[in-house]
Amino acid sequence: MLSNLKGKRLYSILNSKCPRCHEGDFHLTNNPYDLKNFGKNHEKCSECEYRFEKEPGFFYGAMYVSYGLAIAFSVAIGVAILVLFPSATYVVYIAAILLVIVGTMPLTFRLSRVIWMNLFQHFDPKALQNDQTKN
Repeated sequence: MLSNLKGKRLYSILNSKCPRCHEGDFHLTNNPYDLKNFGKNHEKCSECEYRFEKEPGFFYGAMYVSYGLAIAFSVAIGVAILVLFPSATYVVYIAAILLVIVGTMPLTFRLSRVIWMNLFQHFDPKALQNDQTKN
């Protein structure tokens, strides 16, 4: 998916890949709605050995990203309802926003962790070469 973006943060975020090498998977499963495993991720990248969680509690900061995504979804749903159904009551707004927020929670959780991780690590095209020369 989006192979022409390889080397950019957007590639890593949308594909849930390692932010350093863009090769290894971050999550154990690709399905965010696998509720047994939606929050589980690999400890290290399988390709470049990059450790995903830099320190205990590293992903607590992803809550801020998740909050921002929830606000963005809420505004988008509110504007869509305003444009498509101008005479809708506030109950319709609240119900639609709650349904979207709850329905996309596993996706938002995973996406916010990958975005947070990408804020602190840049793509390194030599990461795989450096790891292979050590072995």
